Amino acid sequence: MDGGAIATFGGHKGAGLALCVELLAGALSGGAVLGQCESKKDAKSWGHCMIAINPDALVDNFPSKVDSIIATVKESGDNIRIPGQRSARTALERKDSGVMPIPESIWKSLQNTAKHGLTK
Repeated sequence: MDGGAIATFGGHKGAGLALCVELLAGALSGGAVLGQCESKKDAKSWGHCMIAINPDALVDNFPSKVDSIIATVKESGDNIRIPGQRSARTALERKDSGVMPIPESIWKSLQNTAKHGLTK
C-alpha cells in the first residue's frame, strides 16, 4: 500500500486507533479507501471527518477531570510534556514580547503582495 496507510503506533491499541481513523476519515467521509484505490496519495482523496463532542452532555466536571489526568501524566516522570505544551509556551512568549519571527523570504513576499496584490 504505497502511500495509503497510516503507520501504527502503540501495539494493538495503536492499530485499533489507526483503523478507527481510517474508517471515520476515509469510509464515512466518502474519501478514497484502502483496497479500492492503488494509493490515497495518487487518488488525491484523503477524506476528512470532524466530530464535535459536548462533554457537559456526558459527564460532570470534565475540566477538573482533564486537569487531574494531565497533572498525573506530568508527574509520572522527568521532563514529561503534553502535546501542544511547547507550542503554547512559545506562542505566549511571542505574544508577551510583541515579536513574531518571520523568515526574510516570507516577509518579502508579504510586502510584495501588499504592494502589487495577488498575481495569477
